[in-house]
Amino acid sequence: MLLITGLVLAALIVAHFRVDLLDQKLAIGLDVLMVFTLFCVLLLLLAWVVWTLAFSRWRWFNRILVSAVLVSLPVIFFTVFRPVHGGDVNFLGFEPIWRRRPSLEPPMPTVAAAAVDLTTESPFDFPRFLGPDQDGTVRSGVRIDAVHFADSKLLWKQPIGRGWSGFSARNGFAVTMEQREGMECVTCYSVESGELMWTYQTPTRHQDKMNLGRTGPRSTPTIADGHVYSVGALGHLACLDGSNGQAIWTVDLNSLLGITLETVAGLDGVSYTYESNTTLDWGRSGSPLVYGDLVIVPGGGPKSDQRATLLAFDRKTGELRWRGGDEMIAYGSPVLKTVAGREQILLVAETQAMGFDPENGDVLWTFSRPGESNGAANTSQLTVVSEDHLLATKGYPDGGGRLFEVRQAGDAFRTEQLWRNDSALKTKMMSPVVKDGYAWALSNAFLECVRLEDGHRIWKARGRFGHGQLLLVGEHLLLHSETGRLHLIEAHPEEFREISSFPTIDGVCWNTLCLMKNRLLVRSEVEAACFELPWGLRIGFLCCSAAGCRTTFRSRVGGSLCCRVALLQTYFAVGPTCCRACHGLAGGLM
Repeated sequence: MLLITGLVLAALIVAHFRVDLLDQKLAIGLDVLMVFTLFCVLLLLLAWVVWTLAFSRWRWFNRILVSAVLVSLPVIFFTVFRPVHGGDVNFLGFEPIWRRRPSLEPPMPTVAAAAVDLTTESPFDFPRFLGPDQDGTVRSGVRIDAVHFADSKLLWKQPIGRGWSGFSARNGFAVTMEQREGMECVTCYSVESGELMWTYQTPTRHQDKMNLGRTGPRSTPTIADGHVYSVGALGHLACLDGSNGQAIWTVDLNSLLGITLETVAGLDGVSYTYESNTTLDWGRSGSPLVYGDLVIVPGGGPKSDQRATLLAFDRKTGELRWRGGDEMIAYGSPVLKTVAGREQILLVAETQAMGFDPENGDVLWTFSRPGESNGAANTSQLTVVSEDHLLATKGYPDGGGRLFEVRQAGDAFRTEQLWRNDSALKTKMMSPVVKDGYAWALSNAFLECVRLEDGHRIWKARGRFGHGQLLLVGEHLLLHSETGRLHLIEAHPEEFREISSFPTIDGVCWNTLCLMKNRLLVRSEVEAACFELPWGLRIGFLCCSAAGCRTTFRSRVGGSLCCRVALLQTYFAVGPTCCRACHGLAGGLM
């Protein structure tokens, strides 16, 4: 028995040290290994009890005493410590039972009596899921000051309702979705203070049948022309007035698609609702896409003539304008891109990637990407690599990265797979970011860099990243780990280079990041915070236009510096102020 115990423990230790090899060969990540380790330890204790009672030659008093001690060990341990569940099947470890946990759903804070302006735009806005271009890349010219990154300032931190929605931000205000008691809410906060500016509430609460995905809304609202467009986890589509959160129009997607909702009482005595006649077990996660006078959302539904992959509505009235495709949806969001010389909507559905005509919803092309929306689901976005190359990534055992080409031949489109790597780019809750021919992604909780030319993995870094989120800002990656730690990493293809990191918030951080200027908004399913990052602007040539001053120089600017600056990379005019060299008024970019 000692030999068996020694071999099992040695195997577990080796597995934890070489989990990268397990991930590569067997698609077993650290999350699964942690659960497996816990069960192995409990089985070993049980085996020792059986051996002590049945096979040892000790006296019965000693057998019973030793067995009682063995049984009491896990009882005492689980009395003092409780497991920390990271969502899905992710087991993070243990914590003392006296450690305070946030309340299930905190009460709604008081709404501030202040005006909200979501119509004023700037190049620093982050108005939709994954940013202005919906690809996890910030192109506003902001550059993070790596030297002082560890000195980032916490502006505010506060409890927030349950859910996996990220923030969208414009003009100093940020909107998200959250569960507050029995209400699914769209909420607007001040970026600077965290004050609640307005809220829109729907009386519903989503949770999947096994509670692997937990409670609350999933999608991120979209800000456009002073309006906020949102989709709840149970199909409540709304167009809201961005100034006060009042509904302009709403649509029930379930009635359009023939979806049946079922409400059950959970173990905690609270009622939960889910789609009972579709495979979309974990709630609607697709964020709205605004295109011209349309707002476009994923559809879904049971297998019938009512199913539609995409639905387009009139932005002003909410009237249905078109239905596109009949493939069941997964958990991605529609995105507008130009591929193969044609503007089109990209979406990863349940079993295939698809391209749609944004004018009428016609399916232009499909590419097989197997998945099950009630199991090993497609949860990542399509990534545009070049004019006609797209990258599809997916987690779970059947996951990995696939690069394919889309080309137009006459009136038709064709797709062709260029490479496939099942051991890399196994993304679950996030999507890759790309730069200069390389992709970075969290693959089964490892940070990877993959060469897009051939799918070869350049490096793989282990850390307590979990299923966190990435944002590409200039030459750096902002990585927010699943357990709430923000890492600054060089976007360097040759090797993993972490610059610094610091803790952020409690809870499971599956929610996407939002960067407005140098204000970084992070959230989990229980807490939200805003950090002021040290920054600069890469702005090209600066020219002072004050009388008598002909100063022209190239610089990286952060804070107050110069006047009437033409920002060649951000196309943002600071306005008429004077530089210090002219002894005039001090101006700034803040």
